[in-house]
Amino acid sequence: MSKHKQAGPLFTLFLLLIALFLTWLFVVADDYFSYTASTVESAASVAPLNKESVLERTKKKPQPYDTEVKYRTFYITAPNAKQVELAGDFNRWGKDPIVLKGYRKGYFETSVALTAGEYKYVFLVDGQDRLDPMNKDRIVLNGREVCIKTVK
Repeated sequence: MSKHKQAGPLFTLFLLLIALFLTWLFVVADDYFSYTASTVESAASVAPLNKESVLERTKKKPQPYDTEVKYRTFYITAPNAKQVELAGDFNRWGKDPIVLKGYRKGYFETSVALTAGEYKYVFLVDGQDRLDPMNKDRIVLNGREVCIKTVK
């Protein structure tokens, strides 16, 4: 007579716990590996994984803004003025003076090379601030009213 022992309830509980533990382990491992894979992929933008990516990052990218130099004319009529200068943020507010050339009947003019952007300026007529009468785009800057020239 062969006697087969039946699995006791404690052994069945042990097998069930092992099965649950292995299932949990595979689920956690799957989550862990998918997390690390996405982390490695997202880290590729910071630390490229291949030579082509490194070379692509070292290439000079075109500037997103316009760097073309454009000449803009500044002019004012100031009869009886001896000297007219242009002061703005493009010449450190007159520290690098731009003297306007005088013509007949008090007409003064100059051209300035500027790139795209917004520039603030005033005319200095015999040392006194004078706003550009042709430019109504103005702002108060440090208690001083100045004109704004937009270059596109």
